Amino acid sequence: MKTVYILGAGFSVEAGAPMQAAIIREAFRLYNSNDQQFDRKRFDIFVSFIRKQLNVTEEHFADVDLEDIFTPLDRCLTESSQYRGIGLDQIMKVRESVFYVVGRTIQCLLNETNNSKDYINKFANYLTKKSSIRTGENYKREDPVSVISTNWDILLDNSIYQLLQSNNTYDGVVDYCCYISSKDESDTTIMPGLEKLGKGGFNVKLLKLHGSLNWFQCPRCARLYTRFSRKEAMDNFVRSSSCRHCDKNFPEEVGNHKLSPNLIMPTYLKDLSNPQYRIIWQNAGIEISEADEIVFIGYSLPYADFEMRQLLSRMTRKNAKIHVVDYRQEGNTADLELHWSKFFGEREIKFSFNGAKAFVDALMLENSN
Repeated sequence: MKTVYILGAGFSVEAGAPMQAAIIREAFRLYNSNDQQFDRKRFDIFVSFIRKQLNVTEEHFADVDLEDIFTPLDRCLTESSQYRGIGLDQIMKVRESVFYVVGRTIQCLLNETNNSKDYINKFANYLTKKSSIRTGENYKREDPVSVISTNWDILLDNSIYQLLQSNNTYDGVVDYCCYISSKDESDTTIMPGLEKLGKGGFNVKLLKLHGSLNWFQCPRCARLYTRFSRKEAMDNFVRSSSCRHCDKNFPEEVGNHKLSPNLIMPTYLKDLSNPQYRIIWQNAGIEISEADEIVFIGYSLPYADFEMRQLLSRMTRKNAKIHVVDYRQEGNTADLELHWSKFFGEREIKFSFNGAKAFVDALMLENSN
């Protein structure tokens, strides 16, 4: 039996990560408490756009939705058009600045939180143990679990990676199910999952549909680079590095292949044409199609996420079990149950409303017997 876990922002909330709707509000709170946490120039560009182009007054800054920022910017970039008096060059600067503020806010929130991520470590242990049965030739016969995440944070990534490195009995890798390279050339702990399987090890599949804070990409060869325990996408705003492969292949252009952050931002015009993301989304569809059970943890199935909705509609088997894990007060669940039932139709859906931590604790108890 194969279980696919689909994670939304609600999965990491109990560990201190923000919900998407709270990111802008938290950005202003953090900046007002200590503006040295941010690059002031980028934050000023972000604020100026909200005030002047979106015509929002200061008391309503925190009410702006990220989709209402990124969607017009992305449409203007696609159509090579102006937006309320600012040209394409400035639109690019605005988008980069908003991107920076969003990522930096998540980073600061995770740094300041005292919330425990023990439940994430437990979930990582469960996933790794389940995946380890794929060692050797068993990967051809066994494929019990995978994770599809819409989150940018790297809490789960780091937990899996640290477990793999600390347990001498494991020979596995975090598998983002795309072609990934290590930022540090000598680091052999990072490699594509297929390569590790070919060497007799195993892969823990973690497909991040919207990118990750520890990813950055070469604009020429489209390789993705990563390093664990560091949010590379934010670090790259400070110290940009060049693709070592392209610098080697094109020595006359050394240093001209600057790696850049690569996250799919909240917008109604998501661009999934990037070759790495196309691979990830294709593999996500395969994982969903193979699932006997799909467990949604902290994912709200929003109407705006129509790419994910069509993927689920197209690839979920009719006999697959559906389990929705969320956090709701008792007696206030009818609207949520209706929302999921309308999408999945005439099938039984299991609901758990005590949140991610309680679900993981129950999962550990169930699998300890």
